[in-house]
Amino acid sequence: MTDRAIIAVGVDETDSSRRALAWAAQEALRRGACLRVITAWSWEAVESAPLVAVDPEAMLSLADQTQRDAITAVIGPMSIKPSMEREVVQCTAAEALVDASQHAVLVVVGTHGRGPVRSFLLGSVSLSVIKHAACPVVVMPPVATSAREDLAATSR
Repeated sequence: MTDRAIIAVGVDETDSSRRALAWAAQEALRRGACLRVITAWSWEAVESAPLVAVDPEAMLSLADQTQRDAITAVIGPMSIKPSMEREVVQCTAAEALVDASQHAVLVVVGTHGRGPVRSFLLGSVSLSVIKHAACPVVVMPPVATSAREDLAATSR
């Protein structure tokens, strides 16, 4: 652990979490803070899989690789990189980020756009983190799309 301020960011396989990672990395550089990249996995994510097919080591490995891929894609091309810590934990994403907020100056999460009306609503993870975090939370909005694309998405 570092003595510097910490900016925690939740990362999974989604584009929205990669946007959150990119924003958090820039903010960490701006503030001279350490970036703590957090990826969580839980049994809830594999509820529908047969129990014999679920291996905790495989789940941990998948979560770790997901995080590494996101870091490579987002942080790798940066000419100046923030100081960084990685954390892969077995719990829900909301639990991991709320826990991280106890030692962070900021928590950053992504959210998913779901059309013109639903895009104004926050997801369960971001809402839970906002309600329970011990520090400020930044929720990255979904990538802006045209009204025509939103309309097409909702009519499918």
